[in-house]
Amino acid sequence: MLYWVVQPGSNIGGIGAGLIRMVHPWDEWLIVWGYDINGPAPEVTDESATQIVRNLVGVPDLEVEITGKSLWGNNEQYATRLQSGRVFCAGDAIHKHPPSNGLGSNTSIQDSYNLAWKIAAVLGGTAGDDLLETYTVERAPVAAQIVTRANKSSREFGQLFEALGIDKAETPEEMAALIESRKDNTAEGAAKRRAIQDAMDLKNYEFNAHGVELGQSYASTAVVDDGSARAVPVRDAELYYEQSTAPGGRLPHVWVGDSSRKYSTHDLAPYGRFTLFTGTTGDEWLTAAAKVGGQLGIDIVTVVIGPGHECTDLYFAWAEIRGVDEDGAVLVRPDKHVGWRSASLPADPAAVLADALSAILSRQA
Repeated sequence: MLYWVVQPGSNIGGIGAGLIRMVHPWDEWLIVWGYDINGPAPEVTDESATQIVRNLVGVPDLEVEITGKSLWGNNEQYATRLQSGRVFCAGDAIHKHPPSNGLGSNTSIQDSYNLAWKIAAVLGGTAGDDLLETYTVERAPVAAQIVTRANKSSREFGQLFEALGIDKAETPEEMAALIESRKDNTAEGAAKRRAIQDAMDLKNYEFNAHGVELGQSYASTAVVDDGSARAVPVRDAELYYEQSTAPGGRLPHVWVGDSSRKYSTHDLAPYGRFTLFTGTTGDEWLTAAAKVGGQLGIDIVTVVIGPGHECTDLYFAWAEIRGVDEDGAVLVRPDKHVGWRSASLPADPAAVLADALSAILSRQA
């Protein structure tokens, strides 16, 4: 639970706004407070911290216990190369940014999923060393994207302060009057309300940016391009995540199953192994996957989606999103990103699949 609070009288050493985040229900909270970095860093004592809490919450005699305090600054840094020899970096070491958008832990985990299967494949002798070079190629653009987005979101709070007019307020009374004026039955009041709405709409890019959170697509030698044109987004690419099986993107989630059970396609593609999806008329892919897996020394999970099989396309959602014919195939990497797909069943599916996997794993065909 997290609150952004704008509070008249709370702008002592700050901007009149702060963050209150629950740490433990309902008696432990984290208070984040800003100060003017053009001046000296404040000396935060228990007394001054208590006053900040009381001012922000708006209860002048609130009983407060300060358990810790510290100063920290926002970063806007990302690495352009994530590896050197046998050393690989992941997480906050390669993308340093404010907590806006909540991208820190998610992106760090994604780094790890991307890197772990590649190291395992190289150490296990099923992939060439060049596979490791794709870690930087795939994840460095993501680092740049999320650092840029998080800092932009942090700055975009300024539009709300400007809309309310409190960016120029010098006293608590002036701030309160400016906030109250948003209710005025005047042309100025109407203009202020429109400006506030526009400012809140802009914050969708922090709180509802599903495209940023899920829409990463990789382009590297560990992804085999199928030659299809990249779909042009029909909606804002930062706000909306548009699912696709185009190589490089995240495996789409749809529900499949039978009369008594439902599975996400993500449930059927386990981390750590390759998964090959096909339809009823693509059963030759099963034989091909077993053959190629044996040749390359890797496990390939095969999933047939269709009537009469363990997983039926319950709502025809897979047919709408799979991007290939029923006898085509979608190959998912161990990190649940699509590595390759075949539009239909070729004359020699084993040879085609072997070529694709060899390319992904940096092995000679």
